[in-house]
Amino acid sequence: MNGRTENSIRNIFWGAVNRIVSILFPFVVRTIFVWKLGEEYLGLNTLFSSVLQVLNLADLGFSSAIVAGMYKPIAENDTEKISALMNLYRRIYRKIGLIIGGVGLVLTPFIEHFIEGDPPARINIYFLWLLYLINSVVGYLMFAYRISVLNAHQRSDITEKVGALCRIVISIFQIYVVVCWKSFYLYAVGDIICAVIYNLWNAMECKRYYPEYSCSGEIDKESRHIINKNISALALQKFGNTISISLDSIVISAFLGLATVGIYGNYYYIISAISIFITMIYRVVTAGIGNSLVTETVEKNYKDFSIFFFLNTWLIGWCCICFMCIFPDFMTVWMGKNRLFSDVIVLTLALRFFFEQLRKVVLTYKDAAGMWWIDRWRPVAGCSVNLLLNIILVRYIGVAGVALSTVISYLVIEIPWETRVFFRCFFKRSEARYYCEMVKSIFTLVISGGLTYFFCRMLPFKEIGGVIVKLITCIFVPNIIFVLLNFKDANFRNSIHFIKKIFAIIKVKKLNLK
Repeated sequence: MNGRTENSIRNIFWGAVNRIVSILFPFVVRTIFVWKLGEEYLGLNTLFSSVLQVLNLADLGFSSAIVAGMYKPIAENDTEKISALMNLYRRIYRKIGLIIGGVGLVLTPFIEHFIEGDPPARINIYFLWLLYLINSVVGYLMFAYRISVLNAHQRSDITEKVGALCRIVISIFQIYVVVCWKSFYLYAVGDIICAVIYNLWNAMECKRYYPEYSCSGEIDKESRHIINKNISALALQKFGNTISISLDSIVISAFLGLATVGIYGNYYYIISAISIFITMIYRVVTAGIGNSLVTETVEKNYKDFSIFFFLNTWLIGWCCICFMCIFPDFMTVWMGKNRLFSDVIVLTLALRFFFEQLRKVVLTYKDAAGMWWIDRWRPVAGCSVNLLLNIILVRYIGVAGVALSTVISYLVIEIPWETRVFFRCFFKRSEARYYCEMVKSIFTLVISGGLTYFFCRMLPFKEIGGVIVKLITCIFVPNIIFVLLNFKDANFRNSIHFIKKIFAIIKVKKLNLK
């Protein structure tokens, strides 16, 4: 148990460092980008990135399935099977890279149809699209498959260190070319260079730490059958999740134009930066949870699950309160008053963030347990509802309709379906208690958020002063209210005990984070 916790703490530490670098440096680059080149250029960046996320569906969840398949042979020190899995992963990823490249080339003549109005006059959108396509393909054709070995060994801290250093260097390069050359093309080339260095460096680190593994051999028929089955289910899951998230920018571009995509991208950048931190935490603890699921009792796992859910709702609820209270002043300082969304749109974006992150605990446990097949059609149903509502609501209420479409699909399809499957198939119990805890958390959020928002609106400070004062207010007011409303709750006490234990491990073990 302590070993899993220590690995998770180390991974979270370096994951946090990488996320801070990945947020702050691109934040500076994005700010300079807007002021030097304009929001239409930023809209192109957001649009092309979203289209490529859809093309990356070709991955179909191979990496998750193969990493999950490595847990047992790693525990059994089965070097031969791990090498065979790496060999399979390498072949598959190279095929994926070629498929993405081929489909991207076919799409090239039609890329202008994703844009409402005229693109920036000085940009050849076809050449720029090819640069973005190369950046997307390069990882698949190089050594991305070796990262699976590091992740399966709970050594994602290595990839996080490499990612942070690469991002710092490339961000400095991109700032230089935007300021001195005002070149969108060189900006895109910077991302390609970053991808090449990142994959080469990780490959060398994997070889240094695990020289016993090589891409050789073939896996047995039973293991191949399990992996193929998991891949089929993950393909549908990834399809649904990608469509639900990536098509938002495409729909906004097609119906509302590149300028609106640029403004939406500013808000989504901040929200997704916070989402990345939360996702990082769950990604690095997935292997530990997977180990716990096969070594601990169902009751012990349910208790841990309840603690994670309680802490998760506390964290994401607090984030939503910060979005509502701080965004107006923050966006005014960052991008100017002419690039602001209304409070209604911000509310829908915050709701989308909340329900997207609310699902993370169940999804993480399902991934750790390899439970992808049993609800394989859920993501397809969810994204179908989301896409249909996107096209309808964007015509009537604009950007708010796009965010609201995702919220509705989560509440009506995704959350009920995935929760029922997981509770009935793993915990062997009703999910009623889980929903009661969810309603209680939402009720707490509404009370603490409403009072904090009202208090912030009464403050006389604006812009930079408003950001600082309201941030301090959001740190104290909602958390004090949350504690007052929950201090008698068993999950609250268990969560505090869990946090104390983590700090005790760090203190006693003097955890090595190098």
